[in-house]
Amino acid sequence: MTTAGPTDTIGPTGDPPQYGPARPSATSQKSESSQDLSQLPLFMSSLDDVPEGTNDAIEALKALAYEGEPHEVAQNFRQQGNESYRSKYWRDAIEFYTKALAVGCSVDEINGACYANRAACNLELRNYRRTNLDCAEALKINPLNVKALYRSAQACLALDKIPEAEDCVQRGLVIDKYNSSLKAIQEKITSRKEVLVKLQQANLERDRLSKAKTVALERALQVRNVLQRTTSTRPPSLPEDAVVQLQNPLDPESCLCFPVVILYPLHLQSDFIRSLSENETIYSQLGDILSPLNLPGWDEKREYTYPGVEVLVEKKKYDMHGKPSLSRIGPKASLKKVLGEGKLELIDGILTVLVVPKVRLTEFVDSWKQENPN
Repeated sequence: MTTAGPTDTIGPTGDPPQYGPARPSATSQKSESSQDLSQLPLFMSSLDDVPEGTNDAIEALKALAYEGEPHEVAQNFRQQGNESYRSKYWRDAIEFYTKALAVGCSVDEINGACYANRAACNLELRNYRRTNLDCAEALKINPLNVKALYRSAQACLALDKIPEAEDCVQRGLVIDKYNSSLKAIQEKITSRKEVLVKLQQANLERDRLSKAKTVALERALQVRNVLQRTTSTRPPSLPEDAVVQLQNPLDPESCLCFPVVILYPLHLQSDFIRSLSENETIYSQLGDILSPLNLPGWDEKREYTYPGVEVLVEKKKYDMHGKPSLSRIGPKASLKKVLGEGKLELIDGILTVLVVPKVRLTEFVDSWKQENPN
């Protein structure tokens, strides 16, 4: 009796005998290892990941998913959606519910559940508008769908649509007056409503104060006869908080403070005073800015040592004779006095003065006249 067993063979290279099936060639091994595992059903995240017509086995599985009556296919997708939802794969669940609805089955219970469940997924993803749209479709099918009302209330609350959220809760409690979820969201709505009322009151009070401050400031400038002019642009290099302001923002009679730009036209340099009281003088500030111990680096000849400078004002607005004006400000003249006399304009909320060395005053005035001929 002969027993079948492995065949003893010697290869052309003198290899030892091989037992069992012949080992695949190197070429066939490479072919198998290079196969895209994502094309195998076991490793696929979705059957739809494979291009249509490229894998017959996958096409068969896809077709199988749509075999049966419409309500059976829809119910199958619905169950897959529920499984994805329980695993917190919200986007996958949305896809399954969408496929279930696309089948077009005539069972309201299935369609209504898919809309309500898809709304739950969108709620988790904070797609509140889509949540409300799906809830609306679910309620068209079944106006007594408490879950749809509850989820719509959550979405409306997240969007601060308080009346709509309250309406959903009230309709839900009419259907199920003991529903604990609806009562819990009702408490949240009431709490949020109180917060929004306080925020609205705070905004109204803020607007009222802002308007009152604006009126007080306008009144203060008017009483002091301050000339004002607005141009198209505000100097971009100045801080945002460089504004004219009252010491007491609601009292027009309190002290006014102004931002001031100091120009050194002979050297094309400048300094900035964030806030200068109307009761002070320009020279009082220059005493610090141009002190012998604090001279600017660009003043190589030390021409701007205080008090050896003059302060001038160039009015951009033409006078009654149709000429630009250039005025000198005295060392003892307060800002309030200079403004009241109309020598200085408030342009775009900023006061601008010119500072030149006394020894070069004539030089500057002559130059200025040449640039501004009669």
